[in-house]
Amino acid sequence: MGISGYNRPQRRRDIRRGLAVFFVLASLMILLADRQQKSMLASGRLAADDVSSKVLGIIATPVRGIEALFASAAARSNAFEDAAALRKEVERLRVYESKVLDMEMRVRRFEDMLSFDSASALSQQRIIARTVSESKGLFVHSALINAGRNKGVKPGYAVMTTEGLYGHIVRTGAVSARVLLLNDINSRISVMDQRSQSRAIMVGGNSTPPKLEYVALSADWQIGDRVITSGDGGVLPRGLAIGKVIASKSGGFSVDLFNLQKPIDLVWVYPYAPIANPDDETVVKGGTSPNGESLTDETLTQQGAPQ
Repeated sequence: MGISGYNRPQRRRDIRRGLAVFFVLASLMILLADRQQKSMLASGRLAADDVSSKVLGIIATPVRGIEALFASAAARSNAFEDAAALRKEVERLRVYESKVLDMEMRVRRFEDMLSFDSASALSQQRIIARTVSESKGLFVHSALINAGRNKGVKPGYAVMTTEGLYGHIVRTGAVSARVLLLNDINSRISVMDQRSQSRAIMVGGNSTPPKLEYVALSADWQIGDRVITSGDGGVLPRGLAIGKVIASKSGGFSVDLFNLQKPIDLVWVYPYAPIANPDDETVVKGGTSPNGESLTDETLTQQGAPQ
């Protein structure tokens, strides 16, 4: 009895160890069985998905055909409506086309009567270039284009996009040129209201839209008016589209630029000869004066021209 009572705690420990091992093995078996079940269920779901996709694809074929039929019918009905709208638009624009052609004829006659020199107008020649990069920092807003002296680009030339004025050339290289953008803080352009022909100076603001400054008290500027170059100062030609008038947060008016509405890729550089200052003009020796006289050294001295 003493020996069996002495071994009773040992038996309890052995039983506990046996139960622990049993539960561990049972847990491992349940875990493995659960993973196997999940893999079996997953494979079953994949197989069901494959089968259902094939079945639904076969069933959806006629449904898609019917949908395509209705879509084409709707497109055809819209095509008829679009064609009718375009015909009306063409008829409306023909009236304006006749007015424009008549106005062009009158302008040409007036220019001939007044012997108006249109040499300072925008040239029909265009130099196509591509914007390589744009610098839009806190202090500089400029762009680099892949056309320079090799294509005849010179400082002062206007740079246009399909939307309107992009900037003007400030520096040229052999095969590239630097364009000062309209919203650069150093940009100063003479502009006018196309509706009222009121003048102002458009000043760039870098992070803010360009602002209209030096606006006369009697000037007629309204929100939504179209802004174009005025040609004052002879720096840029007149009539280049720039943007629309908007209200400035700091008071006054600003300009919503047309060329900021989408990314700029291709640009057109327009050769333009600014109006020369008569004080800076030099007379070439050996030429002729307006009255037909030969400009010799003596004549140049008498007229005050530089030797």
